[in-house]
Amino acid sequence: MNKYQIAKRYSRTLINMVDIAQVSKVIAEIIAFSSALDANKKLRLLLASRIFSEEERSKALKELLPHLKMSQETQKFLTFIVSEGHLDAIKDVIKITIEMYNEKLKKAKALLISPVPLSSNYIERLKTALKALTRKDVEIESRIDESLIGGFIVKVGSTIYDSSIKGQLASLRAELTR
Repeated sequence: MNKYQIAKRYSRTLINMVDIAQVSKVIAEIIAFSSALDANKKLRLLLASRIFSEEERSKALKELLPHLKMSQETQKFLTFIVSEGHLDAIKDVIKITIEMYNEKLKKAKALLISPVPLSSNYIERLKTALKALTRKDVEIESRIDESLIGGFIVKVGSTIYDSSIKGQLASLRAELTR
């Protein structure tokens, strides 16, 4: 089983294990734990390495978790991941869990790429249009790309809506070269 499949399985377990109202808190706690591992390479080595026995890793984690002031659900989940030896999949677990959580709440994130900043009124109209298309509440993150000339690109999940002049010129070029 590859790392992505493992992360997906853990994410499903987490979403089903925790009350939906608590999922965002648990995700935030797991992100904090992951950041602590990134900041302390020795801690990551202790918890993720097979050099240490499962008993040693478990004992270290039991000593550490109460100091991090995490919920019982998060502590159980992290203990399970460490005991199974899949701590290296934690970043993928976080990403997939956020996606599953948003899907369950009928929320989506969109990336809006435009050549200039768009007015808040226009962004609200775009949110309304995207909500009608996706049937989800859409949160928009804006990014500026001056190479677009005009128009904009919106990415929602794996779907791309390209109404930029640059994109239209590329489509026209492809059509003419056939």
